Amino acid sequence: MKRSLAVIGIIAALAAVFALCISLGATFIPPHTALAALIGGGDSTERLIIATLRVPRMLMAFAVGAALSVSGLLYQALFRNPLADPYTIGTAGGAALGATVAICLSLGAGAVTAAAFAGSLAAVIAVNALAARRGFSSVSLIVAGIALSFILSSAVMLVFSVARPQLVHKALMWLMGDLSIARYALLPPLGALVALLIAGAMVFHRRLDILSFGPAFARALGVSPAAVKNIFWLSALLAALAVTLAGVIGFVGLIVPHIMRRSLGPAHRLLIPASALGGGCLLALCDALGRSILPLSEVPAGVMTGFFGGMFFLVLFATRGDAR
Repeated sequence: MKRSLAVIGIIAALAAVFALCISLGATFIPPHTALAALIGGGDSTERLIIATLRVPRMLMAFAVGAALSVSGLLYQALFRNPLADPYTIGTAGGAALGATVAICLSLGAGAVTAAAFAGSLAAVIAVNALAARRGFSSVSLIVAGIALSFILSSAVMLVFSVARPQLVHKALMWLMGDLSIARYALLPPLGALVALLIAGAMVFHRRLDILSFGPAFARALGVSPAAVKNIFWLSALLAALAVTLAGVIGFVGLIVPHIMRRSLGPAHRLLIPASALGGGCLLALCDALGRSILPLSEVPAGVMTGFFGGMFFLVLFATRGDAR
């Protein structure tokens, strides 16, 4: 009975998010009108706006949010730290440097995406190599990631200092989280990759449960270093994929796993799909709100998630006095 109610609740929540996302924007379209336009009725302009702009953007936001949320969940289990997020090991810094250089050189959108992905992977490889020298422990991964992130952030500032102002503004918009790249052609490969990586994470759900008790306990129960590295790379690839396509969108990979763990308990068999759904819904809603609150401009999705994420932790701190 409880499982049936949970499934019904999930379906209802997804339907509500879908209706809001196709309704919100620079021009508000009532949900019933938007749904009618989606199936071919209503005004032709509304059909064009919903079918070509809002639906692909909503679907891309959902995929990126799911990737960020599951990535953050895996890192939190791996590092046994509820404040770990997808960018802990420098993924965002590498992507930011690659994209910034490509934008400031006035390269095309394809080159920016390729440079961001290459920078993100290069950062992950560097952190992996540095941590391997210290036994690939969670502490070594975090320290290497933080140190590399400072270096990469300074490199981005260096590029900004010598680039033209209009190009710097364009790069800053990318860094704040930009989902305007959303196109139907991108959705099948993006959705397939995210689904494949999340399915890979599900394979390790029992090991993730064990890792939450610490590395010594995990080794005693047979969790091999190879399994830990596989989890690390699954999380890194999810984060790299998300940041490459949507820029640096913070807090989704931090607050959603946190909420899901407090609500559902420690079992990753439930946490992984729940975090994917929660992260997708959160980012889709934040993107829709960002497109609707200012009539003549768009608030980047990363700005909206930053506001909501900061408020969430302030409320949590004020009501509980801790972040557990």
